Amino acid sequence: MPYFIDSNVIIGYIFDSADAMGQYSKIVIGDEEEKYSGQTVHNECFGINGNGRCKTIRKQIASEIRRIIAALYKGLSLPEILNQMEEKECRTYLLIDDISKEYKNDTNLLIELLRNGQRDFESDCVDREDRILDLIVFHTRTIPYTEIYNALNEHIEDKDDIEVILDAHDVGLEISALVLVSGNYRDITAFRKLISDKTSIKNVRSLKSFAPPMSFH
Repeated sequence: MPYFIDSNVIIGYIFDSADAMGQYSKIVIGDEEEKYSGQTVHNECFGINGNGRCKTIRKQIASEIRRIIAALYKGLSLPEILNQMEEKECRTYLLIDDISKEYKNDTNLLIELLRNGQRDFESDCVDREDRILDLIVFHTRTIPYTEIYNALNEHIEDKDDIEVILDAHDVGLEISALVLVSGNYRDITAFRKLISDKTSIKNVRSLKSFAPPMSFH
């Protein structure tokens, strides 16, 4: 079944280990099914002039790494920094934890690893953005579907999420058996039946349902 991809899937894929949905998003994007999305999602992720959430998150990650380096120069230990990051639910926690495995009580080495890791991560993010733009067909909707909007608006609070659903409905009129994939439970996957009943969307699937296979090692 072809997929209609919500923004949290794209962001999870681009930022990988720096996003809680990264492991699930990689499975969705790596699937051989055809993938579609809409301009609502495209604008959220990439912005009309390139100032979307992806750019904001990249800046946030760079800022977190700079603060970590500054803390190391001030004499904080790596365990102290990691504990603070975990408590604050920093996006870079898993990334820094992974980089720090090569740390051998050498602060200068760790700072070098962090700077190199930041450059590599940013480069990988750009590569994954390019892959998203190659793999996903972003559809432009021109019809408001006022009746469907009003039916959804009675139950779904976030108006932008309604626009995403309508974008998917528009695609579903041309692409049969379309599945909307989203990590948004509150405003999308919780209303699976409503969405399937009111739109052309065949099914709504939670992003977390694409769980990676369990390892027994």
